[in-house]
Amino acid sequence: MHAPILLLTYLATTVSAGLAEAVGQSSAQPILFAATHTRDEGWMVGTGKGIYTYKFDTSDGSLTPFGITPVGINPVFVQGSTKKFSGGKRVLYAVNAVTDESKTYPGTQTGYVSALTLRSNGTLELLNTLESHGGNPTHISLNPSDDFLVVSNYDGSLSMFPLNDDGSLASESFHQDFPTGSKVAVDQQATGHIHSSMWLPNSNHVVAANLGSDELLQYDLDVTKKTLKSIGAVTRPPGSGPHHMALHPNAAFAYVVDEIANTVGVYKIDKETATLSTADEQNITTLPADFTNTSTAADVHLSSDGKFLYASNRGHNSIAMFAVDEKDGSLTSLGWENSRGKTPKSFAVYGDWMVVANQDSDTMHTFAINADTGLLAYTGKSYDVGTPERVYIGVF
Repeated sequence: MHAPILLLTYLATTVSAGLAEAVGQSSAQPILFAATHTRDEGWMVGTGKGIYTYKFDTSDGSLTPFGITPVGINPVFVQGSTKKFSGGKRVLYAVNAVTDESKTYPGTQTGYVSALTLRSNGTLELLNTLESHGGNPTHISLNPSDDFLVVSNYDGSLSMFPLNDDGSLASESFHQDFPTGSKVAVDQQATGHIHSSMWLPNSNHVVAANLGSDELLQYDLDVTKKTLKSIGAVTRPPGSGPHHMALHPNAAFAYVVDEIANTVGVYKIDKETATLSTADEQNITTLPADFTNTSTAADVHLSSDGKFLYASNRGHNSIAMFAVDEKDGSLTSLGWENSRGKTPKSFAVYGDWMVVANQDSDTMHTFAINADTGLLAYTGKSYDVGTPERVYIGVF
């Protein structure tokens, strides 16, 4: 067992002044955060040191490293708020993908979720840490008004935490376990595995991707009772393994990338009910037809204008590129761009740029996005970072 996060230290003191200028003295400074795997798990060797922070230059897509903030073991996912809380600060949230014994519920396993702020010098300061009440938390999502935070625990549960006025985490107000999987893919679907969640626009509805049961679980948020109520599930094709989701900027379409089947599913969003269509409109592969080796899809994002969609392939080591039909949201393949590393677990899209995190080669690479064609062009810029699991770009 490892102790919850009690103290954050900053390793690269020589660069603090530079980040202070980037964060504290600029009203619109894009900062990239790389969350990492930090220990040997047997099935992979994590070499990360915490959450890596970079200044992101939108003129050429370059990254300037500032340092590393240790945030416990395996801080694999980070997400920032869109609003400023009391004191005028945005808040970052991170999860630790571990399976410690819970102190709150002895006999069960838990990871951790933390709230952090950026100091004026760019270092991360801890607000508080709570148990996630499920093993191996892997994803965080915030409702549109930044009042509630949902944690996806890969070991089979969903947890929700209200947020206090300062952005810190209040006690868990909702929890649900998912012990049953579809068992189509024996190794990955013996039980439920909640891999991510996504809030639908202009509503209190959230969708959770259950990789283990091939379902997209839909919930309605009761703000007063601070709980979630199930409003049904959308079933993915058997053995798909839904992983991550993306929302189209026009709020009319949603997309899910399937880890096991290596497909992207397209769904319409009913604007009156703010729910997903019960059946997918399209399923399209993320891999070339002639590729026969092992690969698993991971991340999915749209361009800022919604004209193009991208998905990452771990194994094929590529970013699949698609054109989006503006009328029905359907996808047309544009081809594949080499990720320039091994196992592209995550990527971030920011304006005309993409940053890809290659987990097993300990690198990040930047690409330019052609606004007219949607095609990616490698910038030649590569950055060393230990076992990157998630890249997130926020403006501070």
